[in-house]
Amino acid sequence: MDTEEMYQRGVADAERGELHPFYYQHYYHYRRGYDRTRRQLRRPRVEGSGWRWSRLAAALLALVVIGSGAFVVLRARSQPTTSIGTTRPAPTLRLTATAILRTPIFPTITPSPPAPVLHIGGGALVANTDGRPLRGRQEPSLKAPVRVSFKEGERVEIREGPVQADGYTWWRIESANGAGWSAERSQEGVIWLQPTADQ
Repeated sequence: MDTEEMYQRGVADAERGELHPFYYQHYYHYRRGYDRTRRQLRRPRVEGSGWRWSRLAAALLALVVIGSGAFVVLRARSQPTTSIGTTRPAPTLRLTATAILRTPIFPTITPSPPAPVLHIGGGALVANTDGRPLRGRQEPSLKAPVRVSFKEGERVEIREGPVQADGYTWWRIESANGAGWSAERSQEGVIWLQPTADQ
């Protein structure tokens, strides 16, 4: 048998549904005819299937055209209208110094005011005496006589100092009751003269 006859025999066997195993294994053209015919028999040929595909393609094309048109119309409506023949200038970006200052790149850190310290001409508050008066002496010394007493919570003015004596730091303070030398703090560190902010 020549190649065409083997091919036609494969077609005929496929149409009948009878496979010849020897021919199928040893003859290429038989196998080719048999396989092609079986594939065609599995797919039923529907009349007008080409027409169906063309209608589907036309419907898809119509959807694309309608969607594009709707996009163009909606985009045109979202743009501000201008009169015909005029062109809108492009917006310009203007930076001002105030805009830059209002939006810093890094946060601005405002330094806190320094803590008040005792100094001549400044003020202080008598504190931490457990209700006992703070003694004001004639000289910056524990042996000097007491001249005045300052109540806890009383505001005083610093007139002289500081002077180091007898293991204490002394300041000459003054209030409406009088003036005298008082120690700034105890030897344990309890503050008796609390500095106040200058006014």
